[in-house]
Amino acid sequence: MLKRRSLVAASLLLPARQAFATAPQITGTAWPTALLMATGRPGGAYTIYGPAWGAFAQKASGVAIAYMASGGAATDILLIEQGAAQLGMTTVTVADQAHTGSGAWTAGVKFESFRALFPIFPSILQIVVTADSGVTSLRHLSNLKIGVGPDGGSGSAAVPALLGSLGITPLSCVTGDYMPQIHEMLAGDLGACAFIGAPPMKAIQAAAMVHRLGMIGFTPQETIQVVSSAPGWTAMTLPVGMFPQQATPVASIGTVNFAIAAACLPDMLAGILTLAGMRNRAKLAALVPAVASAPAQMLAGQSEMTFHPGAALALRQLGIDVPAKFIES
Repeated sequence: MLKRRSLVAASLLLPARQAFATAPQITGTAWPTALLMATGRPGGAYTIYGPAWGAFAQKASGVAIAYMASGGAATDILLIEQGAAQLGMTTVTVADQAHTGSGAWTAGVKFESFRALFPIFPSILQIVVTADSGVTSLRHLSNLKIGVGPDGGSGSAAVPALLGSLGITPLSCVTGDYMPQIHEMLAGDLGACAFIGAPPMKAIQAAAMVHRLGMIGFTPQETIQVVSSAPGWTAMTLPVGMFPQQATPVASIGTVNFAIAAACLPDMLAGILTLAGMRNRAKLAALVPAVASAPAQMLAGQSEMTFHPGAALALRQLGIDVPAKFIES
């Protein structure tokens, strides 16, 4: 099994090898020669973070990693469940929907073939409108046609239920790539865009440089109501200057993104993939600034994800506690 690893990887991971040698291995699972990672759609952080993490992971493991575009958080879980991909990314909120079969996109099916590897960055709900729309609060979103980002992403999976928990019923929640939906909003075809992603989202940032936009925030009462309605949500804030012309902080809610993998991956490989991401956080943050916005310990503590045993061992090696009840082969 270890013969597939490069000499460079062996030297870099020598401290980890001894720890993984005592870890329980998944029997009957061969060390793969290649893995396929599902990422996301253009304009989202997954398409940037995924290949960057994959490059470090490939170098460390000696396993070739290829990439495929996907809808995002929900689609990545579906692809792993179907055996069409072995790696991906998702959010805590969407992962909970998958485990419980509670999201509309799951059709009541519980997905059990994916495991968390490590926390990567927080995502925040970013709701924008044109400055002259007259929409100034969440309540004004009722009866509007709203863009929620790509089909299979966090927005399409979570925004309708999130608004529903506040008694807000849009006319429709429309899926599509981020930039085209911003253009549709500017043209008056959409009343608002509600995207869940690592801020600043490039589509919003680009539009705010040449158009006057309004950002819709949450009241304290609305935040409490959403956070208590479903696991994975937490209060977050878009600070002043996150987007051009943003003069005040905007209160919102968010969730944590995790790298995920097929449950059947060997424990040692899951650990190597985890260390490749965690030990290169500074380099990854240069590409996706949200990586640096919160310590990994804090991000891990905000979730109740089901972790791969090999990943849990790697995280514990780095001083990040993973309770035994959240570890499953």
